[in-house]
Amino acid sequence: MTEKRKPVIGITPTFDGNKYTLYAGYTRKIAEEGGIPVILPQYFNDVSILDGIIFSGGDDLTCALAGYEPSPLIESSNEGRDEFESRLFKMAYEMGIPMLGICRGHQLINVMLGGTLYRDIKEAGFEEEHMRGSEKGYHTLYTDEGTLARQFFGAECEVWSTHHQAVKTVGENVKITARSKEGIVEAIEHENGIIVGLQTHPERMDFSPPFEWFVKIAAEYASSK
Repeated sequence: MTEKRKPVIGITPTFDGNKYTLYAGYTRKIAEEGGIPVILPQYFNDVSILDGIIFSGGDDLTCALAGYEPSPLIESSNEGRDEFESRLFKMAYEMGIPMLGICRGHQLINVMLGGTLYRDIKEAGFEEEHMRGSEKGYHTLYTDEGTLARQFFGAECEVWSTHHQAVKTVGENVKITARSKEGIVEAIEHENGIIVGLQTHPERMDFSPPFEWFVKIAAEYASSK
């Protein structure tokens, strides 16, 4: 009997000038769950060799991509990364490749599907402790029954995040599946069941359930090729 191959999962890094950076937890958690993690360089363009893609955290989306007005509240952004990840998303979406977005990646997925963002949660009236720059990054999220978020986190869970932007309205065929106490969107899921966005950082929490699920559906995608 031929042994099933491990799924190959691409992960987008932050890049600036001549340097790529990525928190090591992404690759470690994918490897621990049985996947093959691959860090994707800016000019990667062959998604056919991948079985899943993780859009990692990082800079703000540019005003041009996210559709909000320019403001001093917008922190560092990267047109090159926006162009790369937008192109990657479109190719993967067309091919039905599973995708997981974390923090910036969560926001990117929502925008690519037609959703909008708060350009700054404090400006929008939120006072969450997990806002970027706060001393306490842990807070509670609450999930909806019958969702992948509930599968990952249970009915409620203490999670860690750091951000100043957030999902405002969701994109096409997307539903909100977890929120914070104050109402910030913590998780989104596409109706196809293979695209998920998480505002929190499971790779920094050493939190396995989202990665366990993602490797599993990536393996299913690999076996369908």
